Amino acid sequence: MIVATPPCTAAAARATIAHARLKVQMLSDSPSRVDPASVDTVVCVGGTMAVTIASGGTAGDIGFVLFRRTPAGWRVALARGGYKLGLFRAGGDIVVSQPVYGKNDPNCCPTGGFDHVRYRWSGTRFTVARAYHTKSYRP
Repeated sequence: MIVATPPCTAAAARATIAHARLKVQMLSDSPSRVDPASVDTVVCVGGTMAVTIASGGTAGDIGFVLFRRTPAGWRVALARGGYKLGLFRAGGDIVVSQPVYGKNDPNCCPTGGFDHVRYRWSGTRFTVARAYHTKSYRP
């Protein structure tokens, strides 16, 4: 019996995270279990579902997970931590953006611009297609 993969939704992301018992190194020195309820932004492109993990506080989104659609359902393909992360669709790729803080910048106001990493599915894994820096949050 073939089971259809759930659609690309926050509910599907929460269910997959719970089933995988996903751990990600976010703000601490060691990986911690991701609370499925902390799923925040969901970006869908092709067979990829990208989600951010909310901190629940002023750190904003502190992790992201890239899932790939498989015949058996969504599969965790890449998970990373960060700080005040943003997710964007760029063609068939996913871009993760993160602010750069200067030495004396308050949490609200980074002055160092933004680092962006563009991830592309190679057919077997996600690879970095491009890493770059801009003054803008949106890549």
